[in-house]
Amino acid sequence: MGLAVLVLVLALGAGALLGGRVSGLSRLPVRHLPWLGCAFAAQLIAALVSDPTVHQLALLGSAALAARFAAGNLHLAGIPLAASGLLLNALVIVLNGGMPLSEHAAARAGVPLDGAAAAGRVVAGADTRFNALGESIPVPLPVLPEVDSPGDLLVAAGVGLLVVGGMLRDRGTPPLAGLREGIGRRTRRDAGTRPDTATDAMAGSAVSTAVSTAVGTSGTSAGTAMGTVSAPE
Repeated sequence: MGLAVLVLVLALGAGALLGGRVSGLSRLPVRHLPWLGCAFAAQLIAALVSDPTVHQLALLGSAALAARFAAGNLHLAGIPLAASGLLLNALVIVLNGGMPLSEHAAARAGVPLDGAAAAGRVVAGADTRFNALGESIPVPLPVLPEVDSPGDLLVAAGVGLLVVGGMLRDRGTPPLAGLREGIGRRTRRDAGTRPDTATDAMAGSAVSTAVSTAVGTSGTSAGTAMGTVSAPE
């Protein structure tokens, strides 16, 4: 959960840097929102109950409801990634009766294993399957360290992509277009304010030539006039 929140915050920042607006998220053509609401409700139940069986059933129900929501919104960027992650997590939970948790990854992240069974997890070992798809990636966040699964990473990436794409909907431009446009404006502004040294050199040379010519012409005219005045009649 901590990783998803971190990715959400980073996605909001990235969308703002690219010129997007949070108001664009309200214009996303999202369908079947009740399915998503039920999925969140099932997640809340899974977080509150202590019975392992109820916890696992709530997680599976949440994954199924979220998959149903995702199936109707595959046209949105990020939804296929998030749906793939949810399905991977559901597959591993069904095959093992819980989410396998790597002891090594938990130690690296600083997560205790005491409440693993109560949280619907099983310690990964020789008797669990698809351990690599379980919670095997340490995420040592400062406040709430956790161990995530590859499915969790896909869900977080999908949420981030969905948020950035939604924020840029008002602009009508794809991701990174705002950054490219900003760099282009900065380059054009700098080019307009910095003097062109080659042009300045040519202008200086022209001015020097004109001054020299004028001085030479004035000297010649003055000499001629003096000669005329001093010549005998």
